Amino acid sequence: MTQLLALLISWVIEIPVVLITLAKTQQFSSRGDIYNTSIIAFAATLFTHPLAWESNQILTHYMDFPLRVTLIEIFVAIAEGIIYTIILKLAWQKGLFLSIIANGTSFFGGLLIAELLRQ
Repeated sequence: MTQLLALLISWVIEIPVVLITLAKTQQFSSRGDIYNTSIIAFAATLFTHPLAWESNQILTHYMDFPLRVTLIEIFVAIAEGIIYTIILKLAWQKGLFLSIIANGTSFFGGLLIAELLRQ
């Protein structure tokens, strides 16, 4: 899988997950809120994805897959959680929860898609 394809898959999964999760936990007051939240989710993934991709490439030689992706995903979840907390003005617990849900779904969805592409 290429980095661009992985990024596209992340956006396709994470943006709807962020929107659905926030719609369930807080009400959007306008379409502008939905649009702005979509842009923030897009930007958060655009910021963290290249860092995660490159970290994975570097750490491949030093760590087995489970440890490597666990560490990378923890850092990604924290970074995006901070972004969501600050920009969306969420409590830190909600920002981190949102990031964990979005990134967990994206990670496992990406694994599934990568497996389907191999066949």
